[in-house]
Amino acid sequence: MKKNSLEKKAPILKHFVNFWTLIHQPTAAKEWSLEERFKHIKRGGFDAIAAPPDPSTLECCQRYGLDYLSGVDANGKTYQAKLDKVKTINPVRVNVQLCDHDTLPKESIKVWLKLEAYAQKLGLNVDLEVHRDTCTETPEKVYEIAALYKKATGKKIRFCWDYSHIAVVKHISPPYAPRLLERPDLIQLSRQVHFRPFNGHHCQIPATDGKGNETPEFKDYLQFVDDFLACWLKGARGGEVLYACPEFGPVSGGYGLTSFPDVWKDAIYLRARIEEIWQANLKKCHSFTAG
Repeated sequence: MKKNSLEKKAPILKHFVNFWTLIHQPTAAKEWSLEERFKHIKRGGFDAIAAPPDPSTLECCQRYGLDYLSGVDANGKTYQAKLDKVKTINPVRVNVQLCDHDTLPKESIKVWLKLEAYAQKLGLNVDLEVHRDTCTETPEKVYEIAALYKKATGKKIRFCWDYSHIAVVKHISPPYAPRLLERPDLIQLSRQVHFRPFNGHHCQIPATDGKGNETPEFKDYLQFVDDFLACWLKGARGGEVLYACPEFGPVSGGYGLTSFPDVWKDAIYLRARIEEIWQANLKKCHSFTAG
């Protein structure tokens, strides 16, 4: 059968592991080696990792066929040296946590424009992360920065969305989409999203009870994942890659609590559920071809 001439190549969702989820896995006393980490990452069905720049990590990524993402915590004085270091591993995307909570949008945008220009000179793809204790810690600041960027460049800014932060800052209740997905245009431009399960009181909640059952709070969160991916796909033109992190912070990082189930097992479980939701939404997009 002849294919519809309007059909386009389907966008791609790639799941990546934030390396910090693997801290103290399986235990602090018997933590996995770098090689063991990669074996478990591959076995878990992931397509990529996010980690600081490191030659050994890069070599493992290449051997296991995984994409490498990285990130920086930057301000007006530190971004060049940090981006230079990141360039040594040539990641597919760079996540940027910019400035501080008390940095005004009008000052933040000046730093971002310089940082982005320098990153482009290096051939790096940077995404401004929505994160607490940075210049993007509230929706109001995020959208003001977006407006200032549009005024300065005539273009829209590319964010990495981590809604767990502003969900807590704004103390919201489910359903989450009406409040959090206010700017479909900025969502659809994104190429990174951090899917950390949250509610309006906690920026990380367990996916499971440790016995294979989903927590009630997690079920509310999955509806938000569905809403986000449906929104993102509405803006897809075909062939784009969205990197998604089923993110769980460890106990040592403060996000996990000692009463939580194993965060690595929850990350693997969340990855599978995100993939199911992605495939269901992709089937509804009749303009895309498979592959």
